Amino acid sequence: MPESEYDEVKQSLLVYVREIFEEIEEGLARSHEEKYALLEDLLENAADVDELKVAFSQWYGDYADDLELEYELEEIWDNAINVVSE
Repeated sequence: MPESEYDEVKQSLLVYVREIFEEIEEGLARSHEEKYALLEDLLENAADVDELKVAFSQWYGDYADDLELEYELEEIWDNAINVVSE
């Protein structure tokens, strides 16, 4: 295989794989936005802080695995509460 053909094939493969990754990222971004919107809706229906925590707990239970969150429910809740109290 001539070197110019090698370079062309290598570059074409890299460009194509990059496009695949970008499609995956776009799909993940859409999915995350949808899950965020669901959280917003759940929280909007809460009447007080206790109901906020119940709604968040429900959302977390439903979507934490899909989102591959690296934080536990209590850690997210506590960090959010700490921001409010500062």
